Amino acid sequence: MRILVRIVLFLGGLVAALMLIGAGFWLWAFWGTKPDTSGQVRVAGLTGEVTIVRDEHGVPHIFGETEADVFFGLGYAHAQDRFFQMDMMRRYVQGRLSEALGERTVRVDARNRIRGYPNVAAAAVANMDAETLAAAEAYTAGVNARLARGTPSPEYRILMFSPATWMFRPEEWRLVDTASVVVYMADSLAAGEDSEMSRRRLEDILMPDQLAEFLPEYPDWAPTMLQAEDYADRAALPADNGLPANEVQPDVDEGSNAWVLSGDHTASGEPLLANDPHLSLSAPGIWYFARLALPDGNVVGATVAGAPLVVLGRNDVSAWGFTNTMFDVIDLQEFERGELEIVERTETIAVRGGEPVELRIRQSPIGPVLDPEYFAIDAYGDVDVVLQSTALDMSNDVAGVAYRIMKNRNWEEFVEAGRGYTAPMQNMHYAHIDGTIGYTTAGLVPLRDADGRWTGYIPYDELPRVRNPESGRVASGNNRITPDNYAYPTPGEYAIFRAVRIEEQLDLTARHDAESYHTLQMDVLSAQAARLIPVIAASEPQTTEGQRARDLLADWDGSMPVYSNEALIYALWYRAFARALYGDELGEDFPRFIGRREGLVDNVLVGGETRWCDDVTSPVAESCAVTVGAALDAAMETGIAQFGPDIDNWSWGSAHAAVFDHPVFTGMPVLDGMFTVRQPVGGDGSTVNVAVYPMRGDSFDVFHGPSLRAIYDMSDLDASRFMHAPGQSGHPWSGHYRDLAPMWAAGESFEMRTDWTPDTAPAGSDTLVLRPRD
Repeated sequence: MRILVRIVLFLGGLVAALMLIGAGFWLWAFWGTKPDTSGQVRVAGLTGEVTIVRDEHGVPHIFGETEADVFFGLGYAHAQDRFFQMDMMRRYVQGRLSEALGERTVRVDARNRIRGYPNVAAAAVANMDAETLAAAEAYTAGVNARLARGTPSPEYRILMFSPATWMFRPEEWRLVDTASVVVYMADSLAAGEDSEMSRRRLEDILMPDQLAEFLPEYPDWAPTMLQAEDYADRAALPADNGLPANEVQPDVDEGSNAWVLSGDHTASGEPLLANDPHLSLSAPGIWYFARLALPDGNVVGATVAGAPLVVLGRNDVSAWGFTNTMFDVIDLQEFERGELEIVERTETIAVRGGEPVELRIRQSPIGPVLDPEYFAIDAYGDVDVVLQSTALDMSNDVAGVAYRIMKNRNWEEFVEAGRGYTAPMQNMHYAHIDGTIGYTTAGLVPLRDADGRWTGYIPYDELPRVRNPESGRVASGNNRITPDNYAYPTPGEYAIFRAVRIEEQLDLTARHDAESYHTLQMDVLSAQAARLIPVIAASEPQTTEGQRARDLLADWDGSMPVYSNEALIYALWYRAFARALYGDELGEDFPRFIGRREGLVDNVLVGGETRWCDDVTSPVAESCAVTVGAALDAAMETGIAQFGPDIDNWSWGSAHAAVFDHPVFTGMPVLDGMFTVRQPVGGDGSTVNVAVYPMRGDSFDVFHGPSLRAIYDMSDLDASRFMHAPGQSGHPWSGHYRDLAPMWAAGESFEMRTDWTPDTAPAGSDTLVLRPRD
């Protein structure tokens, strides 16, 4: 018995010791890396005092005597809250993830080195003008001042004890790292590479007439962003200009919204601008709100951790918001072997915990030659496939453009600021306190000959642009931009139904205000679903459950809030209908090409291209009523198996959550719950309040949505409203890691006012003072 007692005591002590060690590790890893947001710190590299006041939402308001001091403070704050995110972005662009994360990222590193992203980042540094360079240098010093105080993020302390990432530590920040963050944004938004590869495979599967229907043109009934009246007296070229016709397709699952109204259409008589860019959801999110109290005025809005720039936001006189143009700015060009003069070089990818990987990179005069080991180009055959992309242009001055935009004082300066911008091509909506509204684009839009070879770019002064349009409105839902009388081709892939809904709702109110803008940003009624409901109501399901689903949807208005069971039924049906519609034509390739396919679905069910409803593998010619009904039967069978037989208790939000993934720890035991943020949301890929879920598989988790929301009021810029998710901090033990996610989902917002100083900071603020080290 004494021996047994001793064993029990020993084991109990061992367990207690292990628990203490574990608790100590977590405290060391997490508590020991939390940012100090109050008090005083002496740091190297600073010439004057900097005050960082974080408000109740964790937003830093940064004050300093000089511009360099303020940018130093922003760098310090970014490194406090987001350094691991900054590190992952720079490593992604530079092809150095494997140095930190091991073998699992070798393919990503190889692809980005072949693309030439490290060279583009280096060129971006060389292209910085003196003012931008000074801002970047001060910012870099601020980042490194924080790094000098110790480990800035818990991820490093967790990963340093993994065999695959042993002793992984943060490195100092460099100017090229800031440029890499800018390239990271260009990579995430430039369009065309995947579409090129997909189209080539589809050409092998479908007949030419089928392909034209599967990838339809943008519909005539859908709105364009700019109107013919805005170009009636200034066409740059005759209509018959010898250039290839537009190839525009309504096949975008993801995108962004922005709209601006002149004072003629607002309650205050002054312009209002709304912007909600849609990006992949992540924890932490891509944006970091900040106020920069610069000597020549305030700049407020969304920064990207890693760069000293307010990318989206406002200053003391103007506001701006961006969406992606969706122009096709990437081509895969084919050349016979030996046709191009190719320079080869070898690079080595260092792999933590593994053997280094030698990479042969082949560069042509127009772009990198893609390696079939890392790119899915087998369908092209025995040729050299060259990636030609505006995102690889070495004249990249994106950092300087963003710096000049945030310092603009009027419309002319705003437009001129974009000169020299390369990629990603953006719609830029603008409003000024003098009543001016406008829209411009910046970036390179290729011109192509009949063989698809690039012959130049649309001149900057002839890019799509309008100041004070006759309609008093410019609205964007990633729909087609240019009217038919615009002089240049603008091929791309465009969305349809968000723009339709935005235009409808703007028309319903004669005088808009911030509240009506907010209502529209949060709108979850699908204009696409509303068009399809009559077809669903006329369908012929064969099962009792399918018939009940049909009857429920027949009385539905197309709205998709979290509590709706009709929205879940519709989503189940839409996925099942995709398989019924074109799964038979695509065969084993169907999973690769399943998507919302808004244009195809509308053309079949509303436009009369009914041959797609027939199952080509069956001897019977199915009608659309039969195929739509069979999809309802299949959807309900899947839904009951997944969510149970009580349809009345189904809800969209129970299946449909925004998932903010962590770049490393999502999916890992224990760590997933600490680092991944999940939040039920409404909407889908067609609603203004977009929430894109994968069409493939059985999950409705949202991976793409409003990365931020902003409403700028020119009658009182301090009353402008902001929100992003999941939170300002990248530290999971911070109260600001996930605090904004429920507010974001509920449509709440907050102000970032500029009418206070550190001495009059709002209640609930934390103040950190940085002072030069003696």
